[in-house]
Amino acid sequence: MFINALIMGLGGLVRWVAASGLRVWAMLAAIALGAAVWQADRAAHWAQTARQTQAAWADERKAAAAAKLAAETRYRSLADDADAQHAAALAQGDARLAAYIAAHRVQPAKAGPARAAPDYGAAISANPTAPPIVAAISEGDLKICDANYVYAQAAHDWAVSLNP
Repeated sequence: MFINALIMGLGGLVRWVAASGLRVWAMLAAIALGAAVWQADRAAHWAQTARQTQAAWADERKAAAAAKLAAETRYRSLADDADAQHAAALAQGDARLAAYIAAHRVQPAKAGPARAAPDYGAAISANPTAPPIVAAISEGDLKICDANYVYAQAAHDWAVSLNP
């Protein structure tokens, strides 16, 4: 019933507008004005959404830059501490190395009676003729090893400090 009344009312409106050319142009102008207002409202809404999005991105960029700066500062501090510890360990290196050399000096092997080699079967010769292995390590080599050890220890300590 209501729909019939609505259709009849709209039909009368259309007949009334169509009766005059001026009314047709006035109705088209009203429809165009309504569409323009609606489009302006939508444009304002999307412009506000774009401004909010840009502001959020700017805030995120600022936060990321601050976090990056804080991380760089922290890592630079950790690296400076590691460098200082490495320099201190190198400075103590001569005393530490002298103590190590004194405590671990390799003594030459004493000549003793020859021992018979145990028989392990046919795959191994019964009379091994391999010369004894004698390692001669110079003090310079020990210093290089000590410096490398100190560097490796400092690098390890620095890497451990990165992940608290």
